Amino acid sequence: MSFSNRSAVLCLGGGGARGLAHLGAVEALQSAGIVVERYVGVSSGSLAGALCAITPDISHVQGNVLRFLSSAQFQRRQAALFSTATPLEGPTVSGLFRWYGQIRQFLGARHQLLQFFRKPALMPGVLMQELIAELLPDIDITDTQIPLSVVALDLLSGRRVVLERGRLRTALLGSTAIPGVFPPVAMDGMLLCDVGVVDAIPTRVGRAHARDLTVAVDVGGELRRTSHCRTAADVFLRISNVSEHLFRDYSRDLADLVIQPDVAETPWFDCTDARGLIDAGRAAAVLALCSADLNRVSAGRRIPEFPDAGLRTPVVACPEI
Repeated sequence: MSFSNRSAVLCLGGGGARGLAHLGAVEALQSAGIVVERYVGVSSGSLAGALCAITPDISHVQGNVLRFLSSAQFQRRQAALFSTATPLEGPTVSGLFRWYGQIRQFLGARHQLLQFFRKPALMPGVLMQELIAELLPDIDITDTQIPLSVVALDLLSGRRVVLERGRLRTALLGSTAIPGVFPPVAMDGMLLCDVGVVDAIPTRVGRAHARDLTVAVDVGGELRRTSHCRTAADVFLRISNVSEHLFRDYSRDLADLVIQPDVAETPWFDCTDARGLIDAGRAAAVLALCSADLNRVSAGRRIPEFPDAGLRTPVVACPEI
């Protein structure tokens, strides 16, 4: 299995800890001879993309990440996240909305709920700040060895933005700021947060850059049948979850190759089986490459229309889409 004459823009979707699977997928693509010409990432996908864009040697990246995740410092952070996360009654929601359900269970009493709505976020931003500072140097996005696009949502303008210059750590902090869970991040007159609810796989941005292939890695969960929608909150969460998956379906259709690691059962905050997540990404990529006929794929495939309103145009150092 060799694709030594092909290059790709790699679009890495959000999914919290499941984003570790991206590192395995990148390994398989490199082993197949595909040259990654750019990484485009959302949320944890932007973090994985930044790691690979700075250090193209994927085995070195994996080793550094695994060492950090096994450190006492990270274990303390993991314990803090576990202390606020409670299991749901069943796997009725996935992705970001699984976490919102956990928040609702965690808050419980009315006074806790009122405190939550008065605070900028449930978790302090320092948790992600320290993690990003440990893993990545304080450089400009333009200083990575492989070009990188970090996708986020600007709450002030209501638009998706694609960050391709500016301080890398700040951009990643904004892209990984799950709404309501981590506080939004100020950058260059914007207020950034995770755009994964409505643009979890950044293939539209990736295709605008691609000279050859657009490859998507989707680490989100599956949409499953729910057993009930009893309350207004249940209905809201269900509609939002369905909307997220409709956008995921659209985004996957824009890719020439889609890699979907089997990681849906891993909670977004659980990094305890980091090596298993990396292995799952590698296995899914190998399977996708073996099943694909990329020789039939040519660059410049038309992007289908979709009514995505204000999310259509990146506004920061990115080609018009």
